[in-house]
Amino acid sequence: MKNQIAKSLLSGIALSAFLSVSSIAADSGNWLNWRGPTHNGLAESGQNPPIKFSENKNLKWKAAVPGRGHSSPIVVGDRVFLTTAREDEGTQSILCYSFDSGELLWENIVLEGMLPAQIHRKNTHASPSVVSDGERIFAVFFVKSERLRLFSMDLDGNELWQVDVGRFYPEERFGYGTSPLVAAGNVIVAAESQGDGYIVSYDIKTGKEVWRTVRVATRSSHGTHVLAEIQGTEQVLLNGADRVAAYNPSSGREIWSVEGGDPLIANSVVWKDDVVFASGGYPGRETWAVDVKAGKAKWTTQVKCYEQSMIVVGDYLYGVAERGVVHCWDAENGEVLWRDRLPKEPESASLIYAGGHLYHANEAGQIFVIKPEPGKMELVAENQLGEEIFATPAICRDTILIRSAKYDEEIRSETLYAIGF
Repeated sequence: MKNQIAKSLLSGIALSAFLSVSSIAADSGNWLNWRGPTHNGLAESGQNPPIKFSENKNLKWKAAVPGRGHSSPIVVGDRVFLTTAREDEGTQSILCYSFDSGELLWENIVLEGMLPAQIHRKNTHASPSVVSDGERIFAVFFVKSERLRLFSMDLDGNELWQVDVGRFYPEERFGYGTSPLVAAGNVIVAAESQGDGYIVSYDIKTGKEVWRTVRVATRSSHGTHVLAEIQGTEQVLLNGADRVAAYNPSSGREIWSVEGGDPLIANSVVWKDDVVFASGGYPGRETWAVDVKAGKAKWTTQVKCYEQSMIVVGDYLYGVAERGVVHCWDAENGEVLWRDRLPKEPESASLIYAGGHLYHANEAGQIFVIKPEPGKMELVAENQLGEEIFATPAICRDTILIRSAKYDEEIRSETLYAIGF
């Protein structure tokens, strides 16, 4: 496919500013995947990102994002990666920005003329986030003929391999939004297709298929699978198909499965010790805790956090339910310690915790900063960036990366913001 390189990419100045691949630590200072280093929305300890910010306050830089997408940024060394799609040109691509300056370093247009005929009006053709193992990046796109295509690139945008993952059939033409996952030397893709869904892994170096596990579902789902340590072993956790399940990342073998929830899910699970928390569902509503050791639900409540994933901080579970109602549960027994409504909704982005605060972005471009306390909701700050946010922020090195959009009459444009001191 056509590879477009920004004019600064090959300059000696830009190259000298880059970290060498060998110096990039996959677990320190980076944000390599959806919801960060722990896969559950918790930034590294010691972060000190701004609480109050705007277009004019605590703004390090902002960069134009061509096209449209809902993928969240990831950070590898001093590079930021996003996917985007230009609907008028029929292209899907991967973007690379400088973490320090916001300069667009390169763009690789990986697909042309492959956009599906129809997706949900709130979805995009670039909704899954990029994932990295620290040396390579991986991106998945939903294309016409109801197929998924997975790409691997080095950090300079050179394609290493690509594979046709298989069919994905989204009911009601919703499209696709599940991000890939790196685990056990594999890149893992979940296709919660209506009917014969599956979860499949590929060797990160060669793109060779390692394993494929069938998941039969009555409805399609869109939640992203995550990597967690449960009962002393690494497991891939996935909610959907009327159950929460765990898989061995090396073999794809199902480790455990507990029935619960509704068939259509659009977010990721979180966990504490050996308890996994799930929420969402359509057409029903439920938030529940799965006791992995006992193999059954520990508690359940009729509250739904649909697209937006929850978060565990200490002994408490936090989630933003429908219509902007924030809940704080006792993670042990499910008791609602408080619930309070934010000034505005709806929301699609997931909660992120950093520097002692929860960061929550709604679809109107507002970012609320909340102090997580079991006694009451303490709304610390309300910030505005653009007019529309669907992508979950990333927070690392005391910097918040936020993808936002604004409108000039009917003309929509996107911006990537770097917020910091």
